Amino acid sequence: MKKPNLLLISIDSLRADHLSAYGYAKETTPYLSELAEEGVLFNNAFSASNWTGAAVASLLTGRYPTSHGYTNQRYYLDADVPTLADQLQAAGYRTVCFSNNLYITPQTGLNRGFADYYYRGLGSVKAATASGSFDWTGAAVWNRFKQRIPLTAKTMVRDTADLLNRRKSLSRDDGAAATEQAIFHWLPQQPERPFFAYVHYQEPHSPYFPPNPYRKRFFSKGWLQQWDYLRFDPAPYYGGKKTFTASEMDNYQALYDGEIAYLDWRLGRLFDFLRQRNLIEQTMVIVTADHGECFGENGYIWHAFNLYESLVRVPLIVRFGEWSRRNETDDRLVQSVDILPTCLQAMGIDPELNDGVSFLHAPAREAVYIESDSATLMVKRWLEKGAGLQEEDFSQYLRDLCCYRTSDAKLIWTSDAQHEFYDLQQDPYEKKNLFGRDPRGNDFVRRLQKWRSRLQPHQANQAQPGFDKQTWEKLKTLGYA
Repeated sequence: MKKPNLLLISIDSLRADHLSAYGYAKETTPYLSELAEEGVLFNNAFSASNWTGAAVASLLTGRYPTSHGYTNQRYYLDADVPTLADQLQAAGYRTVCFSNNLYITPQTGLNRGFADYYYRGLGSVKAATASGSFDWTGAAVWNRFKQRIPLTAKTMVRDTADLLNRRKSLSRDDGAAATEQAIFHWLPQQPERPFFAYVHYQEPHSPYFPPNPYRKRFFSKGWLQQWDYLRFDPAPYYGGKKTFTASEMDNYQALYDGEIAYLDWRLGRLFDFLRQRNLIEQTMVIVTADHGECFGENGYIWHAFNLYESLVRVPLIVRFGEWSRRNETDDRLVQSVDILPTCLQAMGIDPELNDGVSFLHAPAREAVYIESDSATLMVKRWLEKGAGLQEEDFSQYLRDLCCYRTSDAKLIWTSDAQHEFYDLQQDPYEKKNLFGRDPRGNDFVRRLQKWRSRLQPHQANQAQPGFDKQTWEKLKTLGYA
């Protein structure tokens, strides 16, 4: 019998509490809500790190950053670290990666195991595939769109809006439109073989500027009056050179929510495509995020330098045709490293060494573990900008972070001994640091140390290729350089 397909979708910078599927007051994700009604929504899912490179490497290897070696100090995954794609390809799966992020490229080693690889980069598209190239440029995408299969009445409204806004969508989104068409082109090939498709969407990563009509959907009043609203640059903020008013932060969140709603609409089209091709019941569909996003919580913005809930709690929705579970909410603690062993168990494959725990049938985790080493390379690039920034402006942020979180309490350990402990039952928004006043804090430190002692640190054994000039320029636009 043919093994089930796997569609694994990670969404950049998507915090769980901004999805209507998770109870958000704004209707940002009606189509993800539909998917959750057909599967299981995990209410307590967490990333393994707080930034894309380390988090996606953990997702694709089932290992924590310490164990896989892709860190803030070294943007590369060595070939001796087995990935989900490696293991599924060895089991006879067609494998493909659709990436819209610079940290998920051949330059970082995260393309390994994918026979076909698509990357939409800086104003152009690069494709490296075993089955032939596919042009993601506007004309080719338009031609592919015209050749699509007929859609049901349910999706006609969405398609009409797409036709009206296609030009703007192609020029102003972060790759979702082109990615959609590449997926539609790739999935139906070789139907006799099971597939594993990994898709990383860049929306809603900053700068927040969704295509119309999503750009102004969530503004309560007024409209963008100045381009500065779009510049969510973390460097001057963390360097103490810029602040944001409450009104500005509200506008940023309105644009962020528009990005989410736009991508949700694209995902709805993808799910309809799977249904029309009779693939949905043969496919395990997983939607999650690499990390969240901060909008002033505890004094932080963007996604760096902290491990608070707004940054590390992520959505996780699983639809699996072979499951009888439908429209369920699962409150177990789960983590991105658990996805690899879960998928392989579902496909009947024994996983190679990893740090995760399958959540298909396993009991609840006692805790989740999250880590982020000091972002010294990123800050070094910020300092090279000039703009009056000094090294001492960032000294409080240059430290290693680890988190040990149970269902009711949380420790954030810092390498400069400024530890934090929160009672999440009484203080879910992490406002009152109890470390040094609650004896559980030191107990959690001991638990964290025991947890870390079980990890096998990865020893780098390959030279990192490094990024080219074009990649560094793109990283600047995203706030990383």
